Amino acid sequence: MTARRSVFLLAAALAAGSAVASLPSSAMAQRVSTLKGGRFLEFCSRAPSVAICDAYLSGLADAVALTQVYDKNQGDKTTPTGFCIAPGATSAEMRGHVVTWLHGHSDQLSKPVGELVFTALHESYPCGGGK
Repeated sequence: MTARRSVFLLAAALAAGSAVASLPSSAMAQRVSTLKGGRFLEFCSRAPSVAICDAYLSGLADAVALTQVYDKNQGDKTTPTGFCIAPGATSAEMRGHVVTWLHGHSDQLSKPVGELVFTALHESYPCGGGK
C-alpha cells in the first residue's frame, strides 16, 4: 500500500468518525476525532500537508453522502441533508471554502474538526441552490 493511499484511508476513517459531531446528543456516544479545528487549518494551509486536508474533506463528504443514501434506502425520507457538493467540485475548491470559513470563525478553532468542517461544508454547499 502506498503512503498516499494510507494517508487517504486514515483520513477517511477519521472523517467517518467525525461526521457524527453535529448529531443530537443521543448519537454522541460514538467516537469522534480529537483533532481540533486550529490544527486542521494548519494542515490545510501548508503545502506539505494539503493532501491530508483533502483526504479528510473527501472522506467526510463521502461519509455524509453515503449516510444520506443509506438512511433514505432504509425508509427515512425525512433525513436532513447536510450539504450537497456537486460531483465536479474539486478538492481544492472544497478546501478553499473550508479554509475561508475557518479563518472567518477563528473563535471556534478549539472545537472538534468534524463539527467545524461539517458546518463549513453545510454553509458552502447548501442543498437546493444557494451558493
